[in-house]
Amino acid sequence: MFTETSQMPVCVRPPGTHRCCLRIGEVSIGLSSSSADDIRIAEELNVFRRDSPYCDIEIRIGWTQQLQRLSHKRIFDSGSLWTLYENRSSYIFDFATSLLGSQPYKRLYVDRDFSQAQLFLNRQCLTNVEQVYPLEYPLDELMITNWLACGRGVEVHGCGLVDFETGGHLFLGHSGSGKSTTTLLWKSMRNVRILSDDRIILRNSGNDIWMHGTPWHGEAGFATNQKKKISRIFILEHGGQNEILPLDQSRAVGELFARCFPPFYSRESLDFIISCLLHITNSIPCYIYRFVPEPSAVEQILTFHD
Repeated sequence: MFTETSQMPVCVRPPGTHRCCLRIGEVSIGLSSSSADDIRIAEELNVFRRDSPYCDIEIRIGWTQQLQRLSHKRIFDSGSLWTLYENRSSYIFDFATSLLGSQPYKRLYVDRDFSQAQLFLNRQCLTNVEQVYPLEYPLDELMITNWLACGRGVEVHGCGLVDFETGGHLFLGHSGSGKSTTTLLWKSMRNVRILSDDRIILRNSGNDIWMHGTPWHGEAGFATNQKKKISRIFILEHGGQNEILPLDQSRAVGELFARCFPPFYSRESLDFIISCLLHITNSIPCYIYRFVPEPSAVEQILTFHD
């Protein structure tokens, strides 16, 4: 059992510990614990499992009897499950819900570049929980989006699909804008591979921008551990007819920013994300796509020429 301290615990892997590794968007996460039960992962993450002795993000997991309220500076409140604090050496994420009591049910200490972390599970809150998944959403996504924002990439709210004749298309949209509808239309009409119908990771490789599938799917339920170079980016909007409108770079950056997941509490990360989106919109043509939810929406894309 761990003893919590006010400082970031050193994340080491003692001999004989149990280990599980994931790889999402070419970001590797290693979970280590003295018990195999402590590194259990949810079913939707199984397709993303990869063995690795060392990972980009290392998380050491253990139990503590209780987690007292923090006196550190609070820098962000998600308004749902998690709140972010900081001390001199680390960020601290508290996860809490009234369903599990008044204390946080888990607490994550992570260093400033999101590569080393220690997760405390609260036995007082979780004793009667049948199965505990330490990396349960949103912790997995928080770790990766923050790691990416340290100069490595960005996660966006979108559907990424690979048409085996026309290449990789990225459709960005807020909730309810038609991402899952678009996914199902293309799936019904074309030979396509769906990377995700809700969350996509964008990363630069050489001179190209690649989109990566994630496990955080939408209503259509598609999640694939693969990647594809992006040919075009479309901002989805509902319309009375199918219409594709080009975007100048300044507006394109704004539209992408409104559909990404920036850490608003970090000026450095925000600066990087803006520069990343400038690079993406300078490299890939971006369009507003107003569409009607019928087969003609797919045909409009297939016959469109830049």
